[in-house]
This record gives sequence, structure tokens and C-alpha cells, in this order.
Amino acid sequence: MFLEGVGTTLSITLASILLGTLLGFLVFLLCCNGGRVTNAISGFCMWLLQGMPMVVLLLILYYVVFGKVYVSGIVVSTIGFILTFGTSVFGMLKMGVGAVDDGQREAARAMGYSDRQTFFKIILPQAIPHVVPAFKGAVVDLIKATSIVGYIAVQDLTKMGDIVRSRTYEAFFPLIAVTIIYFLLEGIINFLAGYVARGVDPKRRSRNHILKGVKTDD
Repeated sequence: MFLEGVGTTLSITLASILLGTLLGFLVFLLCCNGGRVTNAISGFCMWLLQGMPMVVLLLILYYVVFGKVYVSGIVVSTIGFILTFGTSVFGMLKMGVGAVDDGQREAARAMGYSDRQTFFKIILPQAIPHVVPAFKGAVVDLIKATSIVGYIAVQDLTKMGDIVRSRTYEAFFPLIAVTIIYFLLEGIINFLAGYVARGVDPKRRSRNHILKGVKTDD
């Protein structure tokens, strides 16, 4: 039962990290290139998701949005955490890009970079070091936050521990086991996030990779 709960928790967590990161990144690009209407709509959605308790969001999705159609609790939980993690990634990118000096953009344009090349080769690599610490913290918070999915009948790790406790009438060992497993999962996922962060570290890029596609012999 614990293994089954771990599998459910990991599936929700990993899907939320991957798709939430993609969602937050795409919304950030949309806001960078969009107009006032696009920014206003995305800003309102971000404000709504960030201000709503996660339990309430899951209950609304499960009983209201998908109340008349059959959607498993795992899928609903994943959608909810994708939305909230996406808002976190959006905020991190906004903070990280805002920390890069505007002179970097002007210098890149003077060297012949297009807007796309400027963002992906100059701005984003410098913003990533500012984003990584917050991203790793958000990943750890996410895996702990998944412990509430039992509210919509998802048998995750926490729910399985509760079932074992109710069957054995013993609270100490099931709860301690769940705690230890969460610590292990957090350590593993945090290590993987750190490994990915080192892979995108701008200091590891070669000069040829940075100047790829840019004319340097003018």
C-alpha cells in the first residue's frame, strides 16, 4: 500500500513539475509579447490561483468544474497542481528576468542579436541563476502539498498511511513511515532539480554555443 501511494504521489508531482514549468514559461512569453488585454487576463488568473487555498481549488475542480463528467481524482489533482506550479514558475521568471540589467538587452541588439536570440541566449541564461533557488524550494513545497489530495479520494502516500493506521489501530509507525518516505522523495527530487540546474548553468556554456547564429566577422 505504501508503494502504491508513493507511485501516485510521484506521478502527480512529476507531471505537475514538468507541465507546470512549461505552462508558466509559455504564459511568461505570452505576457512579454502580448498587449494590455493579454497581460490583464493572465495577471487576473495568476492572482486568483495564488490567492486560493490549494484544498479549495482541488474541491472546486473535482466537484464543480468536473462534477458532471467522470474524471479521476489523480487527473484533477494533477491539473490543479499544474496550474499552481505554473503560477509559481511565472513569478520566478518575472523576478529572474527583472534582475537582469537592461543594458544586456541593448548590448545584445547592438551585436546583431534578434529579439528571440537576445532572450534565449542573453537574458534567460542570466536569469536562471536567480530562478533556480526558488524553483528548488517550490519543488519541495509541491511534493509536500500533494498530501492533501486525499480530500478528493486520491489514495496517495498520506492517504495510504491513514488507511494503514485505521486498519492496524497503530498511529506511530504508519505516520513515521510516511514522514521518512516524504523526506526521501524530497531529497531525490531536489537532487534531480539541482542536476538539471547545473546543466543549464550559463557558466558552463562554450563561447561557440553563445555566438551560434551571430555574425562575428563584420
